[in-house]
Amino acid sequence: MTATQVIQRITSKFFKRFYNEDALITSHTHDFIYDPDFKLAYERGLKASGGMDLHNRWRIHVALWAAKQCLRLDGDFLECGVNYGMTSSAIMTYLDWKTIDKEFFLCDSFSGTKTGSKAQLDSGFFNCSYERARDNFAEWENAHVIKGWLPESLPPERHFAFVHIDLNDAKSEVETFKRLLPSLQRGAVVLLDDYAYTGFESSYEEWNRHGLNILAIPTGQGMIMV
Repeated sequence: MTATQVIQRITSKFFKRFYNEDALITSHTHDFIYDPDFKLAYERGLKASGGMDLHNRWRIHVALWAAKQCLRLDGDFLECGVNYGMTSSAIMTYLDWKTIDKEFFLCDSFSGTKTGSKAQLDSGFFNCSYERARDNFAEWENAHVIKGWLPESLPPERHFAFVHIDLNDAKSEVETFKRLLPSLQRGAVVLLDDYAYTGFESSYEEWNRHGLNILAIPTGQGMIMV
């Protein structure tokens, strides 16, 4: 074995030991990133985003875990703030949504945020095309893309087992959660995408004003068990 090969092997082992993405650095076990089912789900999420990779595999891992736990509950799934559909596409792929006897509702304004600026829209970070989202989810007959501001556009007369909230607007998120409360099944999981994320301190403060028991996750997410 050459000196170069020795260095490559040592370097490979060193970097494999550490997870370093999305402001999360740890040497704890993260073998899930090598799991074929996870990789397939993450790749489907990247397809939805047009290859825009935010390198947030642990964040997606949390969402997949939470969604899988909620399969045993009665009730549908809901995403509030779909954007390009990365997280929900990964979830539906991971759970083989075509075989699931539930509906997945995907609500988004497709117009940025209520407090956003034109610069935000022009940045390309927010998907402003309802048609693009609809086409992305066309392979799943039990997935429904709904265009409209939240909480006004929430589907009526539904009960939910899993909710993912990512509106990038704290007040709208809290208002949406409050509106959803009567429709959440006992044991449902509400996953907050930006609850404790760096740069979203105002969101953290807003959520904490309401006396909720929210688990802060090192990924920056928050989790509420109903």
